Amino acid sequence: MENISYIGLSQQMALHQQMDVIANNIANMNTPGFKSQNILFREYVNKTQDSGEKISQVQDFGTYRDLVQGTLTQTSNKLDLAIQGDGFFGVQTANGTRYTRDGSFSLNNKSQIVTKSGYLVLDDNNNPITVQPGVTQISITAKGEISSEKGAIGKLKLAMFNNPQMLIPIGDDLFDAQNAQENPVDKPHIEQGMLENSNVQPVLEMNKMIEIQRMYQAAQNMLMNDHDRVRTMIQKLTQA
Repeated sequence: MENISYIGLSQQMALHQQMDVIANNIANMNTPGFKSQNILFREYVNKTQDSGEKISQVQDFGTYRDLVQGTLTQTSNKLDLAIQGDGFFGVQTANGTRYTRDGSFSLNNKSQIVTKSGYLVLDDNNNPITVQPGVTQISITAKGEISSEKGAIGKLKLAMFNNPQMLIPIGDDLFDAQNAQENPVDKPHIEQGMLENSNVQPVLEMNKMIEIQRMYQAAQNMLMNDHDRVRTMIQKLTQA
């Protein structure tokens, strides 16, 4: 395979990965607390086997999240919560504690506070939060302290990380901390009856998608032109 083919194919592979990331952003533009992702690229220099000539290719080697906070929307649902500033809610899953910015919570049939996917929301002692039966008023302070007309209930687990980029998305708007160092939020600020919107900018993402489609097509045209050049050359040599 000639050098131009290696270069063109590496570009197309990187563009394909970038398109997948953008498509995921657009799919989650209405997911509360979702953080848009971007792909990281770097130059990859390789040597050809025949002449040892160096060719420059593109390589995608990871993604990073835009951690800018999304706008807040008032819902008036007392169990809808939004975090102002840093922090993640802690929730209990079958695989251990996971973290989310999506505060669209509700009560299950056991009066436990759960996420929209049914995961148990944790308190600051890593225990599920259970509301007293029959309560009609639930109040949650900016610090995450939960109470009702029947008394105190508990305090929400809020965690922050020295490097949030290390969090691994696992679906259901959850993150796995893995080796990231968890710390308590120094000055938590929770808004009750509100949800944080996704920080995805749909118009910007659509513009990116159109640009990538054009770049992919340009790379495809380059490969087709090179293929035609080689085929024409072979035909002339065989007819000589």
